[in-house]
Amino acid sequence: MRDGLILLASADREARKACGSYVVGVDAAGNRSQEPAAYTFTVPWQLPPPSRPTLDLTAPETSGRGAQLTVSGQLSAAPYSSGEVVHVLKSDLAHPTGVALPDAPLSTDGTFRIADVPQVGGANTYAVTYPGDSTHQAVNASATVQVSRNAAAVSITTDAPSYGYGATARITAHLGTTYNERTLAIYAQPYGGRKTLIETGTVDSHGNLATTYKLTRKTTFTAAFAGDYRYAPATAATTASAYAKVSESLSGYYGSTHYGGLLYRVYHHTAKAKLNITVTPDKAGQCVKFQIQRYDSDAWHTQSTSSCHALSTTSTSYATVTLTNAAGSKFRMRAEYVHSTKDTGNLSTWGAWQYFTARK
Repeated sequence: MRDGLILLASADREARKACGSYVVGVDAAGNRSQEPAAYTFTVPWQLPPPSRPTLDLTAPETSGRGAQLTVSGQLSAAPYSSGEVVHVLKSDLAHPTGVALPDAPLSTDGTFRIADVPQVGGANTYAVTYPGDSTHQAVNASATVQVSRNAAAVSITTDAPSYGYGATARITAHLGTTYNERTLAIYAQPYGGRKTLIETGTVDSHGNLATTYKLTRKTTFTAAFAGDYRYAPATAATTASAYAKVSESLSGYYGSTHYGGLLYRVYHHTAKAKLNITVTPDKAGQCVKFQIQRYDSDAWHTQSTSSCHALSTTSTSYATVTLTNAAGSKFRMRAEYVHSTKDTGNLSTWGAWQYFTARK
């Protein structure tokens, strides 16, 4: 007692601590100028902070589409009050931002079970949240189940197995049965180059998507289906070859004429016919051969085929022919690029015949 005041704390102290407060009574005994009085007031009690539970989820790695699966969970720091639940949000290909599933009841020991029958294949992610209570903090976790999808049939073809340098190939990709997606992408990857997208779009009523591409070297074409709700991603590839390009020209002639509609260059019999060649793409250091034929008795006869000549640093070469004693004769000449084991980008290629004749 002090200055006529008597403080009486509530008798059930522990019970009120559990409620987060003390109830305190104050009696004033009074004095010559004041009547006796009684007061009651509540003093807040600081509760311990809520515990931070852990949330463990157990789910199958894979499941069949349309089959029931179960995700089970365990919250630590039990017990939990009756009526508590966890919230469930599922995301899949059809619901990338998630769709709410029914809340799962939480047992007093912190366990719960989530049952689901996924209708969409691919990754199904279950995000679970416990919102917390007066003695437990909120916590969340997620688990992902790969749900099976059917195999999609994808194929790709070209209209020829090989093409001349710079020729245009027609590529057709085909997509079989799917559920809700009919888009294909077509990629091209030239030998030694990067894979690039050359066409994408919805297949036609026959399941086809077609495009064109100019080949300068061996190229791999790939058709890709990204998958849909019920069919898995799929790819198919095919490779088309390309010939190198041999460009040729004659030099040293003094005139031109035609025989049978063919252009002939005219040389003096004391001159040398020179065939200049360039191979594209750059094949510096690789092999080129020359062949010459002479027209006699209404037929062409091979006079000689050279051994390999190494292409220069600019991928060029040349050959000369002496025309002494060849006056009045007709000739033709060409070059062949012969690819080596080091060159898997282009096929061996003959150039076109170059025609010439010698006169006195």
